[in-house]
Amino acid sequence: MEFQLLGPVQVRTNGKLIDLGDRKQRLVLAILLLEPNRLIPVSRLISLLWPEGPPRSARRIVQAHISRLRGMLSRCQLQTSVPAEAVVVRRGPGYMLVCDPDQVDAHLFRGLLDRSRQSADDHHRVNLLRQALGLWRGPALADVASEEVHEELRRSLEEARMAAVEERFAAELRLGHDRQLIDELGDLVARHPYRQQLVAILMLALYRAGRAAESLAAYERTRQRLVAELGLEPSAELQRMQLAVLRAEPTLAHHPPTAAWRR
Repeated sequence: MEFQLLGPVQVRTNGKLIDLGDRKQRLVLAILLLEPNRLIPVSRLISLLWPEGPPRSARRIVQAHISRLRGMLSRCQLQTSVPAEAVVVRRGPGYMLVCDPDQVDAHLFRGLLDRSRQSADDHHRVNLLRQALGLWRGPALADVASEEVHEELRRSLEEARMAAVEERFAAELRLGHDRQLIDELGDLVARHPYRQQLVAILMLALYRAGRAAESLAAYERTRQRLVAELGLEPSAELQRMQLAVLRAEPTLAHHPPTAAWRR
């Protein structure tokens, strides 16, 4: 059984999508899956299901959602050869979804990201980061998250996703993949103009491709936007990148690893 949160909330068994019911029921499942094997108080479920204020029947509705999810999981497990792959249990003031965290794409993603950060080899790091980012099918919890739920549940996942994107590009640049990245980086910076780390990576890629003027133009566009919209100057890191490009500092050049290091 596979649980997917990095996009629309989905459950697959034997490759087939399972009907998860209405939006609130899918949200209950997502909340439990974000913290598998940990108790989620009923009060927290209620606050996330009804951020504007719960109805008087909120606890009864939560119990009904849990009952239907238990039935769904039970039916799914009848179709697999692995017994008790996932089950929702009651513990005191709340519920817990007991499963192998590796059944949940969000946890697979974080595991791959952690492994990439422990790797000393950029080829291996890029491969792990590509695998991690390949798990995403769209915004996390795309079909269940209201604005309030986004703040509660999606923010850390989306931030981890963008960190993985930045770390992948940084590793690719260290491997000398400058020219191949420029178009993709430009598109990302256009969609995420306040991600100054992305802007710095784009500036470096442009500089290494012999496009120093465009590198400086990217800095200036970012600076103007930050000042006009947020009243902020660029980060110290981005300012250092601009100065390094202006000075054509040798440290900006790509230095391939030595043969001994590659071994």
